[in-house]
Amino acid sequence: MTKIKNSFLQGKDWQLLRKFGRYFVPHKKWFFLSMASIPITTVAGILFLWLVENIIDQYIVPGNVDGLKIQIVFLALVLILNLLFDGVYSYSFSKSGGLAIVDIRKELFAKSLRFPLSYFDKKPIGVTLSRLTSDMESISESFAAGILGLLADSIKTIALVAYLCYLNWSLTLVLLLVVPVIVLVMRFLRQKMRTAYNNSRTSLAKSAAYLQESLNGMKTIQLYAAENEAHQKFDELNKQYCDAQNHSNVYDSALYSTVEGITSVATALVIWYGAIQIWDHAFTLGVLIVFVTTLERLFIPVKQFAQQISTIQRALSALEHVSELYEQPVETGNTGQALTTPQPLALQEIEFNQVSFRYAEDGPDVLKDISFKLNKGDRLALVGTTGSGKSTIIKLLAKTYTGYRGSIKINSTELRDIPLAQLRETVSVMQQDIFMFNNSVEFNIALGRKAVSHDDVVQAASFVYADRFINNLPNKYQFVVQDNGDNLSKGQAQLISFARAIAGNSELIILDEATSAVDSVTEQYIQRAIANIFSLKTVIAVAHRLSTIKNSNLILVLEEGQIIERGNHAQLLEHGGKYAQLLHQFEEENAEQGE
Repeated sequence: MTKIKNSFLQGKDWQLLRKFGRYFVPHKKWFFLSMASIPITTVAGILFLWLVENIIDQYIVPGNVDGLKIQIVFLALVLILNLLFDGVYSYSFSKSGGLAIVDIRKELFAKSLRFPLSYFDKKPIGVTLSRLTSDMESISESFAAGILGLLADSIKTIALVAYLCYLNWSLTLVLLLVVPVIVLVMRFLRQKMRTAYNNSRTSLAKSAAYLQESLNGMKTIQLYAAENEAHQKFDELNKQYCDAQNHSNVYDSALYSTVEGITSVATALVIWYGAIQIWDHAFTLGVLIVFVTTLERLFIPVKQFAQQISTIQRALSALEHVSELYEQPVETGNTGQALTTPQPLALQEIEFNQVSFRYAEDGPDVLKDISFKLNKGDRLALVGTTGSGKSTIIKLLAKTYTGYRGSIKINSTELRDIPLAQLRETVSVMQQDIFMFNNSVEFNIALGRKAVSHDDVVQAASFVYADRFINNLPNKYQFVVQDNGDNLSKGQAQLISFARAIAGNSELIILDEATSAVDSVTEQYIQRAIANIFSLKTVIAVAHRLSTIKNSNLILVLEEGQIIERGNHAQLLEHGGKYAQLLHQFEEENAEQGE
């Protein structure tokens, strides 16, 4: 049996099983209950066969009816005992496996909350979703039916073979002639099945990722009449998954049908050899009937064993994909000690000193020797064309990405040495792409943060003029936002994001201004909100509004990752360089939007 196991499980497989096996430890009482049931059902099965042989040889063949009834009662009791503990075994294993999967899913989701933001920039959400849902479901189904079932079947098979050897060792040897063939078949098909299942899981993840992307962008698809193209793309991905699944089904069928044929040959060999032995009076009819009966009981686990190999390979393939999430580094963001209860920094100054950065090791620098200094209360505007490096500066300061060259210091402390939790308490980022949760307006401002009370939410909304429209909503702060803000205007969503940042009492506000146009009334509220934020906080803004740019006391003009101009609005306008050109473009764009 060890040889058979080694034929389809490799060292990496055992490492995966050990890694995930630890989740059964908290639920070991169910595991041990199922383990305790296995020897009972095994002994009951062998006792059943012994009673069958005894009834045939001692009562039926001689025609002795005395005591036959009591033997049949014993037979029935053993059968009931076997069925009862089989049920206990099955329920206990399923229970322990289900609880372990719940723990794995909970831990992985908790870990995914600490993945670097750069992970979500590079990895489609649908792929991660597939790992946490369909892959986990596959593991859940496969553990009880595959790995745990294999353990019980292995014990029962060994016990049955030992009992057959006790009855007649020569007939048992005839039966075991087929074992090398089964081992060779399993060894041949194991790796092919694993590859096929890996391809199937990967295809499913790609299909799920595209499906989620399409559903999120359904309005855009419909507005641009791109339904046919989207359908064709999904159909192509779905066909790839179907082909991969069919490929794995071929190996499933080949394995099961081969084992089925081998067991039929083994049955024929036993009957042929047993008939000769009975003719020669080597053993009794009861022994032959027990052998034939045991063959069915013996090869049911063998047939299931073939299915379990398929199931286990499917589980191991899913485990490989899920283990990628375990190996994904989480956001620690510092080399210093993390704080148990992080407090925001008392911000005094921020300094970039000859900072360069590239997104890939073999890629070009997207920032080149960036240097500037920002004191508490300053308002910095980053201006430049698309791709000039404005958003990258923000991402580095928020620790969305690390690995910069040069120095970034906050209060004379290197950024990489500041605990991430403390940085997040110090810095609030108002993103251009605002995400709204399907929850109340109050939740979308507070985000469930314990430190943010209802009064804090109301004050923050009032500070950024969001209360003007919130108080007109049904249920006001308990109004439920739907479908990422579909029942709000773009401007209203921006004001909620402003309130979200202010409610956290962060020292530094990073504002990535949205470029989308809003109605004139809401635009006035947004500009007044930004003016309030400028008056109270230290602000770094990727600026698209003239008012934001003009009210900044330092403006950095970027081009191809370099600072080409710096100064305030009047100085740069007098200089008449790139800033003056960009300002002219802003004025034209704002004129078109009705500013």
